[in-house]
Amino acid sequence: MYATRVSERVYMLDTYALGQPRTVGAYLVKGPKPTLVDCGYASSYENVLAGLAEVGVMPSDVRYLVPTHVHLDHAGAAGRLLREMPNAEVVAHERSVPHLVDPSRLVESSTRVFGKAVMELYGSPDPIHPERITAVGKEARLDLGDGLTATLIHTPGHAPHQISVLLDDTRALLTADAVGIVYPGMKALIPTTPPPSFNPSELAATVGALKQMTPAELLVPHFGARMDVEWVFDRTKELVQQWVEQVRVFWKQKMPLDGVSEKMEGEVMRDAGVNELPIYAKVSVRTSVMGILHYLDKNV
Repeated sequence: MYATRVSERVYMLDTYALGQPRTVGAYLVKGPKPTLVDCGYASSYENVLAGLAEVGVMPSDVRYLVPTHVHLDHAGAAGRLLREMPNAEVVAHERSVPHLVDPSRLVESSTRVFGKAVMELYGSPDPIHPERITAVGKEARLDLGDGLTATLIHTPGHAPHQISVLLDDTRALLTADAVGIVYPGMKALIPTTPPPSFNPSELAATVGALKQMTPAELLVPHFGARMDVEWVFDRTKELVQQWVEQVRVFWKQKMPLDGVSEKMEGEVMRDAGVNELPIYAKVSVRTSVMGILHYLDKNV
């Protein structure tokens, strides 16, 4: 099963990233103008199509594809999906458009971070013709039909080109990676602070601004619908600050990446009350540590 209904019009599509369920999700808003928010890795695009089929939406029905940012687990499949979605318009932040049109620099950067073997598992994004992309800035409104509108909000910090999507009638917020990761079955939250553009002050401001919007629920890509809205916001802000300070200590000691990652894995295990983390959680911790170390190298 690829699709789970989370409200009257909204479905979460499990992309089964690298074959692993409940780690990378996309969200479909049904209606006269079906809208897909995020789409997973290039290598899992067929799972997204399977999710659409489960809820009775043909690829040709999709009107909007909204990659919240160009990281490969959110936008990697966009180009491949557009081959099957002739009527879809991509809506993305203006700073992400060059990377959607020509993903070569994105692929190069991601390969440096993750290595060639992992990139082969993720798959490389296909370029998107600029005529199929509408760029948005700080805020934009999207008409989804039947009186349903969505507000697209610039939410930097995790990435400078990230947007989040608020469904105006239900006040459901599709957060993108403006909030931390809470995997199903794990009580601990993991900050999402990847390289190369993590900025702690921008992320704190973003979380504060989103909290002031008082959303009714959070639809989180990693992973699922969250009704504990204030806890997610507050814990994200708290942990990002804590992780930056903890990693800063190890950075000053010139501790290698593997050592810092092991230390922070220990923090997550203590928080979650477990003795071992699944591999996908370890990858998330390591990536977040890399982002903090990169930030410190550039700014301290």
